Amino acid sequence: MPIIGLIAAESLSLLGNQIAAVAIPILVLQYTNSPLVAGIASVGNIIPIILAAILGGRAIDRFGAWNTSIAADILSFFSVLTLPLAFIYFDEVSPLLIFLLVFLGALFDPTGTSARQTLVPSLASLSGKSLQKINSWRGGLENGADFLGPIIGVALIGASGIINTFFINAATFLLCAGIFCIVVPKRVQASRDHEDAALSGINFVFKHPQIRTLAIIGMIGNCVILPFLSLLLPVLTTSKFDSNTLLGISLSVFGLAATIGATSFSVLSNRFSRSAIYYGGLLVTGGSIILCAFATNQYEVVLSSGLAGLLLGAGNPLSQTILQEETPEMMAGKVFTSFSAIHFIGGSFGLLLAGFMTELSNVEQVLIQTGSLLMALAIFGWYRLPLLTSNSEN
Repeated sequence: MPIIGLIAAESLSLLGNQIAAVAIPILVLQYTNSPLVAGIASVGNIIPIILAAILGGRAIDRFGAWNTSIAADILSFFSVLTLPLAFIYFDEVSPLLIFLLVFLGALFDPTGTSARQTLVPSLASLSGKSLQKINSWRGGLENGADFLGPIIGVALIGASGIINTFFINAATFLLCAGIFCIVVPKRVQASRDHEDAALSGINFVFKHPQIRTLAIIGMIGNCVILPFLSLLLPVLTTSKFDSNTLLGISLSVFGLAATIGATSFSVLSNRFSRSAIYYGGLLVTGGSIILCAFATNQYEVVLSSGLAGLLLGAGNPLSQTILQEETPEMMAGKVFTSFSAIHFIGGSFGLLLAGFMTELSNVEQVLIQTGSLLMALAIFGWYRLPLLTSNSEN
């Protein structure tokens, strides 16, 4: 039950995030009609992940993952409410204020996510299941939230408007905290290490060969993947095809395909090398992003989006497994938050760059350029930065 409760709480939190991920770009594009402003607003959803490396890791290791997870979810519940309340009580909301409110809404979420992640090894051991199998389940449900979130988001936007979708997002954080309190046993571990949390975590990441590879490749990969999902796909579907529904369907199909990939990770890991799973996913995703640029109808956009997520979904549980295998428990909070921050630094830069490039040219050209970059990265990593099987599995 504890591991089931942990996974259920993670899935609810991610479901709310995916609802907001659909609503935010649609809201900003409708209000400003500017891809660059949409990119800036999306960065407001990412910067908290970077800040979590400085403050979140320290909180997790000092106060315990259980306490930090509960506190982060409760604070997220209140902070997410600020954006819809601003649109209710103010006649005009500036792009800068949108950025600040999106930032506030996402401020506590990354710390809560990392706190739950640090509990996985001990709860997996308690359940008697391997990390590969647990992370395959977690990855499947995480991508299941990616699949259901856009569907629910688009349905709520159509039924009650964009503003109300954010109330659903807030409610999922509160429910997540409630499940965690009831099902997951409290296990506080205060760290005796008084080093700077961010510096210690980053040092560990870059000193460990496998984790360093995942961090660097993930950072560059996120420079392409995050803008594709958060900016380029919304611009393509709403500008070229004039359909919010197409965006929701495309993101849902991407999430469904990624779910299939994630749940297949345990089986794939017994048949293929870690390099084949990880870099193969990036290679297929890069090619699929290029295909989106040449789509002439909505069906081709949906098909390309699904192909983009298929093998990519297995990469997340693989990364989680390697992190959990190689990171000492007492510094897990520092390492996990630092690892996420490194990834999303690339995503923040990519969003701004993609928004700027789309303003200057068109979304099709940007899709071709970014997809080609991801394919080149996958080929380079496959041959020059292989991922090795852990000693425990040999």
